[in-house]
Amino acid sequence: MKHKIFGTVIVSLSIILLAACGGNTSDTDQGASEEDASKVVEVTIHATNFEFDQDEINVNKGDTVKLTLVSDSGTHGIEVEGYDVSLQSGETIEFVADEGGSFEFYCNILCGVGHDNMAGKLIVS
Repeated sequence: MKHKIFGTVIVSLSIILLAACGGNTSDTDQGASEEDASKVVEVTIHATNFEFDQDEINVNKGDTVKLTLVSDSGTHGIEVEGYDVSLQSGETIEFVADEGGSFEFYCNILCGVGHDNMAGKLIVS
């Protein structure tokens, strides 16, 4: 009889211990939140003669930026200072915004008298 009670106690304790082992998922949850913190941000900039339709792009540090340039009139390009990013109309480029700060972007194809007005900022926070 003593062996039967002792065996029941051992089995019960084993079940409780095994159930407790699976209860802590903080490592998994923490890894998932870090993954969710960075994302792909798709930005399409439309260029017309002497202006971009957006003069400010805001992303979070670590985000992948998928940047597309569309020229609605004229021939234009974009260069982002501080990043190795340069594209022409119709192109898409992806880069990771791994440096925080404010970075100027501008038209990198001389397009006429208002060319100097074609600028904006990439803000990485």
